[in-house]
Amino acid sequence: MIDGLLWSLVLAIRGTGLHGVVSQSAWMWAALESLHFIGLSLLIGTVGMFDLRLLGFARHVPVVALHRLIPIGIAGFTLNATTGVLFLSGFPEQYFFNAAFRVKMALILMAGFNVLFFYGRVFRRLEALEPGDQLPLAARVTGGVSLCAWIGVMCAGRLLTFFRPPF
Repeated sequence: MIDGLLWSLVLAIRGTGLHGVVSQSAWMWAALESLHFIGLSLLIGTVGMFDLRLLGFARHVPVVALHRLIPIGIAGFTLNATTGVLFLSGFPEQYFFNAAFRVKMALILMAGFNVLFFYGRVFRRLEALEPGDQLPLAARVTGGVSLCAWIGVMCAGRLLTFFRPPF
């Protein structure tokens, strides 16, 4: 039943003009790959640094100072989400029936819930800390979960091409 729903979605996507633009352009895929890599670099470069700080690295750097870089990471994530939708529109069957894609989406969802928990429960306690102060356990855990989730997203994304469906 789920496969039937997925095939219906694949056919619907393949019937869009966006599918034609992405799948038939000689340079579109390469351009999207480059933009996706830039977005990933922005995301991991900023969020990864922040996560490492939460884990206790660079204790002399104030958490709030590194937090100012997070909008750059959000811009990177937005770029990745946009290019990801375009990838999906070009070859939906390559994604919907791919275990690596499902793992990647689950890890992105986990990272999203982690962000909600961090800003809902943890961040306010960090604003008052001085450089060198020990961060609360919740901050260290959310930093570790975030870093692991994003590394997992990168690995699953790379594995997409190795686990292509056989059709």
